[in-house]
Amino acid sequence: MLETTTLKLGFLPLLDSAPLIIARERGFFADEGLDVILVREHSWANIRDRVSWGLLDGASMLAPLPLAASLGLAAPAVPMLTGLVLSRHGNAITLSEPLCQRLESYQLPLGEALRLAIREEQLSLHLATVYPYSCHHYQLRSWLEQHQLEPDNDLCFSAVPPNRMLEKMEAGELDGYCVGEPWNSLAEQRGSGRIVATGEQIWPNFCEKVFAVTRSWAERNPNSHLALLRALKRACDWLGQPAHRAEALELLTLPPYLDRLAGLLEPERILPLMPQFHLNNRPDPADAAFLLRQMQQCRQWSGDDIEQVAAEGFRPDLYDRIASGN
Repeated sequence: MLETTTLKLGFLPLLDSAPLIIARERGFFADEGLDVILVREHSWANIRDRVSWGLLDGASMLAPLPLAASLGLAAPAVPMLTGLVLSRHGNAITLSEPLCQRLESYQLPLGEALRLAIREEQLSLHLATVYPYSCHHYQLRSWLEQHQLEPDNDLCFSAVPPNRMLEKMEAGELDGYCVGEPWNSLAEQRGSGRIVATGEQIWPNFCEKVFAVTRSWAERNPNSHLALLRALKRACDWLGQPAHRAEALELLTLPPYLDRLAGLLEPERILPLMPQFHLNNRPDPADAAFLLRQMQQCRQWSGDDIEQVAAEGFRPDLYDRIASGN
């Protein structure tokens, strides 16, 4: 028996919000006896806060976000957990067209040209990610380190909501960013920027978005939680079928969801960086531990109880229950 049936779930207007939208529009939530309202938010901090305060019952979240919330990083600690990976891949690093043209003048590989411009010409670069506790932030740092750059010394970082990044780069306020689709493909389409690396190239097969709730909500509503996970897993499976791509994009561009991007979601433009929704939806505590180590390396967190935090935050047992039909 479901403990609650009317639920509010949060999302950001990104392609990897698709499982929530499809589960609602295709009736997968309704099939589980759930009446779900989807609430479009503008930043990941809003998502974190509204789930923490109980204004949302759950949300699509950046994979590191429930871990950071549980640890009380940048906000009061509220233990959160995930029982389902919603997507893998879908991120990319985009540099502005003026910066790319400047680097081309060196006639060197990108990394060498970037190092030379920063260290010898004292070029000041301002790059953005969507949130300090995000795969985007850690992937961008990893990419810079691969090119022998020191993220904390050589560049300036900002956290910018995904839907503001392109306009800021076009206004000259940013030299580049790491974000999910469609903001990378759109920059190339407009001639404003160039994709220089994808998240998949940096971290192959890594989880990007998860569905998260507070631990207290999950304890109060175990059956409703499993019903949510079943509906979302069904949506992920549905999205994994190529025959459904056109319909999926049509549903995503309905006014409550990604309406302002309606004319930009042609399949041929986004397929190369499309998030993968059906590739291993089981959360792995090893992935959580990897993210916690990223937090340590960035000096965001100094704790040493990695395995415990990872096991409490990424819950494969919940996924196994819905996968087995329980």
